Amino acid sequence: MKVKVRYFARFRELSGTGEEIIDLPEGSKISDLIEHIKSIHPDFKREAFSEGYNDEVDINVSKNGRYASFDEELKEGDIVALFPPTSGG
Repeated sequence: MKVKVRYFARFRELSGTGEEIIDLPEGSKISDLIEHIKSIHPDFKREAFSEGYNDEVDINVSKNGRYASFDEELKEGDIVALFPPTSGG
């Protein structure tokens, strides 16, 4: 199945693209997608996922326009956005 991944802010620089299509096996979860992204974008892996993916990771994930967790299952045509956390004051 194919999913579209969009990278925002610093993650765009680290991946070298703003958007790409990634092919995954049926039944894959966001965590599987992240593992694939880590394998094809080592700079992204080093900066965003040096500690793995848990509550301490500095990354936000959305699936089809809503925040998503790493254990959510993906479907053909889903759009996953990865972006760093924002803060304001």
